[in-house]
Amino acid sequence: SNPWGFCMADRVLYGDGDGDSSSSSLLLPRPKNRFEVLEAYGRHVDYEEQMWDPVKIRRFMTKAVSHLFAGEPNAKRYRVALDDIAGLPKKLMAKDPNLFEKQPPLSELIMDAALKHLSEEVLYRSPEESWEKLVWEEEEMERKKNVVSSVVLSGS
Repeated sequence: SNPWGFCMADRVLYGDGDGDSSSSSLLLPRPKNRFEVLEAYGRHVDYEEQMWDPVKIRRFMTKAVSHLFAGEPNAKRYRVALDDIAGLPKKLMAKDPNLFEKQPPLSELIMDAALKHLSEEVLYRSPEESWEKLVWEEEEMERKKNVVSSVVLSGS
């Protein structure tokens, strides 16, 4: 799955330009890039981790953003880092509960993983830029397929 690929769905399918219609005025503003998505999600996960047991909830919270960068360079490294972050409370609590208390907030760990494994270009690319890149890549694959087909047909 590629959730970021769906961020342009309304604009492409329905022509919803800026989202300034009266029905969308009650909604939160659209994020400009995936970095902003992670920042907003970070506020949410910190709240959830205060409300619930980190040993039980952290894996669920990291799973939600694990595929945000699907198809991007180093996305697998980012997912592996999130998996390590998810298992951290259980490991630390087994050794010494005081070790977990000294850990930075989950939002900071998620952002650190993203900044370490993903390029700035990937983090700050807008939905429009991502959509254009996807369309260009699909057109490029189609062109290559046509060239190969024409070479095979002319060679027979």
